[in-house]
Amino acid sequence: TTYMKGVEALRDRDYEEAVSILAPYKDYNAAVAYCAMDYNMSALDILSKLPPTDKVVYMMAIIYSRTGDYAKAVQHYLDACTMNRSFVNRGNLDPEISSLINKYSLHNIDEETDYSI
Repeated sequence: TTYMKGVEALRDRDYEEAVSILAPYKDYNAAVAYCAMDYNMSALDILSKLPPTDKVVYMMAIIYSRTGDYAKAVQHYLDACTMNRSFVNRGNLDPEISSLINKYSLHNIDEETDYSI
């Protein structure tokens, strides 16, 4: 299907092709494609309309960090960590989140604490 061609383009890191195919679907994969092309506001527009799953919230943290809204970025990162503890370790691998961890001393996130505000 057309959609699967868009997902394949995303997997192949052909983000321009992925955006052109996935844009009408306005789903998580479309947002990832937009984010990869640095079309952050388009990605955020899609993500803000999706159910707030752990992956959606984490991606929003990345985008808020990119756009300089650090308060929202930190809150979304902490919320994602509450929803899925694997994001505690994943944060160090993404430059946008790693910079938040360092800037706001988020190094002491542990497995036991609920970080939502």
